[in-house]
Amino acid sequence: MLKQIIPSKICLSCDVCCRFLDENASLSPIFLPHEITPAINPSLDKSGRVKLKPCEDIHTCPFFKTKNKRCSIYSKRPLDCRLYPFAIMFDEKREKIIIGIDKKCPISTNPAYQNSIKNYFHYLVDLLEKKEISGLISRNPAFIGDFQEDVAQFSCLDTLTKLIVNNPEKNGFKKISLEDKSEFDSFFEKIDAPDSGQNFVNLCIWKEKNPVWWKKNSQGLEILLETDFGYMDFNSLKKFPDYIYLTKAIAELKGNKYKHKRASCNYFSKNYRFQYLDYKQNMKNDCLKLFYKWARGRKKTFPDVYYHKLLEDSFSAHKLAMKNFKELSLTGRVIKIKGKIVAYAFGFEITKDMFCVLLEVCDLKFKGIAEFIFRESAKEMARYKYINTMDDSGLENLRISKLSYHPIQHPGTVLEPI
Repeated sequence: MLKQIIPSKICLSCDVCCRFLDENASLSPIFLPHEITPAINPSLDKSGRVKLKPCEDIHTCPFFKTKNKRCSIYSKRPLDCRLYPFAIMFDEKREKIIIGIDKKCPISTNPAYQNSIKNYFHYLVDLLEKKEISGLISRNPAFIGDFQEDVAQFSCLDTLTKLIVNNPEKNGFKKISLEDKSEFDSFFEKIDAPDSGQNFVNLCIWKEKNPVWWKKNSQGLEILLETDFGYMDFNSLKKFPDYIYLTKAIAELKGNKYKHKRASCNYFSKNYRFQYLDYKQNMKNDCLKLFYKWARGRKKTFPDVYYHKLLEDSFSAHKLAMKNFKELSLTGRVIKIKGKIVAYAFGFEITKDMFCVLLEVCDLKFKGIAEFIFRESAKEMARYKYINTMDDSGLENLRISKLSYHPIQHPGTVLEPI
């Protein structure tokens, strides 16, 4: 339901709404699929648009009652009608989707309503840019009207423009799926020194936040990421350098520079009765509960708004990784204390020499648990020379944490071949 700002008395005294000069008027109301009921369906064409009926020298909506100037299905009228006199349409060059107000409506030029109209525009833009609403409309592009000169333009609807005008599907792209893993693996294997982002796993688990589109070309694969700012070429995205360690160094934690890490591991192993186990699919819900608890704690500890947003966006990635860990060839481990999961870690092979720690979440009330699970993971991955813990996303707290393990490659170093 949309908020309404036009008083009924104005609508009842107006002769614009619900009446059309042409039987095939492109501006006649259109119903979205979920709005169509058995009683309404006979009055619509195949596209969901109403079939106008003749009335004297004009045509009217079949649900409009000329005697009392009222709608017979007012409580069930479609979004198209609820929006009016605000209209969604293509711009003149059909390069953008915009929202405006029909200048034929009496309130559009009434000074008394200008502040209300402006505020309502902002309300509508915020509503229509939501993923669920824009997604619904994009699946029914006939809802978008043609350009009209008598509509005063207010704003571009960026999300709808991205989904309809710039939709990569029109250019032969398709969305990534688990079935595409071998295609991506073959493509990334040809890269001399791939980073943690240049792999199918990371693209796949983040696809709910940033849908991935791809197609083959003469060079291999062309990959687009769907972002809040439009479709971005995968190769042009800004990337933060990865943190890379010698696996042996993390597994052994020898020397003075690792004494605090060693002490933390020793404290954990001596003070808690725990189980270190392989991840099983029936552990997914308990792991996700741990994620919620961990994320709440991180938010309280670190006030960075960007970090908070990253935590919120990460949930779907963790969920997809757990759900598809076999298909993605992930290695998963959990720690249980008193039968309850208190830590989990997932990783995968980037190259024959490098293992990537993809996800790691711990209940930090158990002192030393984070250091312990990292060390144990390294011990198990002794066949790899290097461990990659990905980048720090530009976050200071992650940078400090990753540097504390003394990487051989990290931001600020002169990167040498490894």
